[in-house]
Amino acid sequence: MKITKSVTINKSAEQVWHLVAHQFDKAHLWMGPIPHSAAIGAGDSELGAPMQGRMCDLSKNPNGAKVKEVITQFSEQNKTISFDVLPVNNPAIVPLKQNHVQMSVRAVNSTSCQVIWTASPQLKILAYPFYPLLRLIFPVAFGKLLAGLKDYAENELADNDALLV
Repeated sequence: MKITKSVTINKSAEQVWHLVAHQFDKAHLWMGPIPHSAAIGAGDSELGAPMQGRMCDLSKNPNGAKVKEVITQFSEQNKTISFDVLPVNNPAIVPLKQNHVQMSVRAVNSTSCQVIWTASPQLKILAYPFYPLLRLIFPVAFGKLLAGLKDYAENELADNDALLV
């Protein structure tokens, strides 16, 4: 299964790229279902990314369900980042084995950009009977994440945030 969603954001590609890539560990700022996120391996990774990945809590319980997101590809020039999403402490009923996501930021003009989210979720064997339902649910969920990114970027980012390091 491969799902692609996109959103146009009224901020420059540089500002949005800074948020999604250089502040990769701050997903909790714009991902509604994530109350807390933190960097894994802060500092430049072998791929040139500012960190190796992030750990995202899926609840306020510090011992609860999480996802570990490991950066697998990073291109500053192309404004593209890919990462594997690996469940940690998730209930057995969660249908995902893992997910691979690629995010790209493309300039539309000097004050707006398009963010493209391509996900390739891998289901657990017992989840395949629910494939048609999941095929409907995942695009909605990914769309909500991008809506959160748009809302945060347009309403919370200052015009000079792309300059912050």
